[in-house]
Amino acid sequence: MRWKTLVAILLALVCAGGVAAQTAARSVKVAAVDFIPAWGSLDANIRRLADAAEEVARQGVGFAVFPETAVSGYLFSDPSQIAPYLDTIPGDTTQALLPVLARTGLYMSVGIAERDAETGLAYNAAVLLGPQGIIGKYRKNGLNPQDQKVFAPGDTGVPVFDTPIGRIALLICYDDTYWQYARLAALRGAQIIAWHSVSDRVMPGTPAAQSKGDHSTVSNVQYMSAQNGVFVIAATRNGVETNPLTGGRLYYNGGSSIWSPQGHKLVQAPVVPPEELPPGLHGVYSAEIATTDADTPRAERLALRRPQLYAPWLALHRSPVDANATKTRRKATLIAAQWPEGPSLMDRTKPPKGALTVLPELSALPSGLPAEEIKSRAEERDGPFERALGALARARKAYVAGSYPERAGERVFHTVALAGPDGAILGRYRATHPAPSGWATPGDEIAVIETPLGRIGLATAEELATPELGALYAVQRADILAAPAGAPSPLKVEIDSALFSVADPPTGRADFFPYATAKQNQLWLVSGGRRAGDATAAGIYGPEPVVSTPTLTAAPGAADVRHQTEIPAVGTWIDQSQLIAGQQAQWFVPLTQRQDSACLRRWRAGGGCPGR
Repeated sequence: MRWKTLVAILLALVCAGGVAAQTAARSVKVAAVDFIPAWGSLDANIRRLADAAEEVARQGVGFAVFPETAVSGYLFSDPSQIAPYLDTIPGDTTQALLPVLARTGLYMSVGIAERDAETGLAYNAAVLLGPQGIIGKYRKNGLNPQDQKVFAPGDTGVPVFDTPIGRIALLICYDDTYWQYARLAALRGAQIIAWHSVSDRVMPGTPAAQSKGDHSTVSNVQYMSAQNGVFVIAATRNGVETNPLTGGRLYYNGGSSIWSPQGHKLVQAPVVPPEELPPGLHGVYSAEIATTDADTPRAERLALRRPQLYAPWLALHRSPVDANATKTRRKATLIAAQWPEGPSLMDRTKPPKGALTVLPELSALPSGLPAEEIKSRAEERDGPFERALGALARARKAYVAGSYPERAGERVFHTVALAGPDGAILGRYRATHPAPSGWATPGDEIAVIETPLGRIGLATAEELATPELGALYAVQRADILAAPAGAPSPLKVEIDSALFSVADPPTGRADFFPYATAKQNQLWLVSGGRRAGDATAAGIYGPEPVVSTPTLTAAPGAADVRHQTEIPAVGTWIDQSQLIAGQQAQWFVPLTQRQDSACLRRWRAGGGCPGR
């Protein structure tokens, strides 16, 4: 099926599911708002929030996103502490805000610590409001350890709401640790994801033993736009919050931002050090957008999916134990080879003994060949390329991964092969998500190989824009993903370097999709690649680049980039085991359904999948 035809079908299916795009582009000024509540001061915070909404509307904003728990504060240690500061939806907060919106025409979403009127349970919620009233609400699914002290798991799924300014989904803070929630919003036709956060860091000087929870959720938000083709309005706060009952303290680093459907940053608030600040409005960060600009990129991203490969893996719940995981810790040296554009340098590559070296893609061919020539050079398994790869690995007593065009009858696959120190081919993988307009036939299964270095998965770097692929490797507990790359990607990490604690932040040089895949799935990712000028696709991407594992790109004149680490990765605020255990897999069934399935159509129209 031709690429443009596939996109057209996907758009038609979205419309048929009750999520039709707006018929005409409409420009709207949107804003991420830095609003600071006073801890445990519900009534005063509601008044401040109403005043802030007035001011935002005066600035000509049509849709504003406010932070998480904006009328209560966030740092509570047990249910009894937060109970006096919960509000219902509808409740006091909405009653104070709706007259402002009716008068000004403003739409807004805001995080509220919600008490369910029927059960009394507390939820970390966000509500979407407009001039006509309450549009809808969302209850947070991705609960971090702090959330789990006071909030019940969300029970709303991921709804998407039709409004005159576009189709809007709501997510909250730690939800962005899980790629699935933003993907569910895109599958339901969202044009905007409104993300509400209090992105926190531990206080400077905190002893290492007490700072394992240090992280920054706002450093994740680029992936929501880049992987899903939607606008993201990410609101967080700054300032220091102190719980007067426990003495506990967090500081919020700021960095509210707005992102385009192509994954580019449109505007960002400053990232700030700890500072005691008065409650109230502290910044409005705005951009003019046309929400319909998301429709084509979203359809293009979703058209890359192959749901038949995802069932049942992505809907499995694996907790508290997982027999697939690597159990013994070991050292591993990782190497990403860098070659300039032009001929293959495979015969000059000298992998160190015992290390894993990943070569650039189509490792035995010159770069930049047209599709027909690549296909004409395809060869069968156990052919010249695999023999050369095995000979290189055997001569150096190393692990070496590379790729080649594999011919199987009339079909040509982009195949990644891993050779071991004895020269044997340990595993092969046929790219499952190749570019639709490219030369390769899609493969039908992933590959995870057990080695003394750890569990090694195989992929190609071009596929990593589809987050489902990385998730398949995470759920099968790969420690390392070897992903040969070609030319440098035009989309780089654009996250503010001030949000990283490691010495070598990746901002501006690292390819974005390998970076996101490593972080989202808590594994090491190694991409050998080509160099073009000062840009490179050769990199090593760690599972926790915000706190402990640097993102390393090859220097312009270097033959490779290297890193020695421990496998499985040592966790900080999260590791792969916690990631898998924390998933709310009951919401993920739509991710496994084909585009034309009755289950997915019903879910897109607002029903359940499976039915309810």
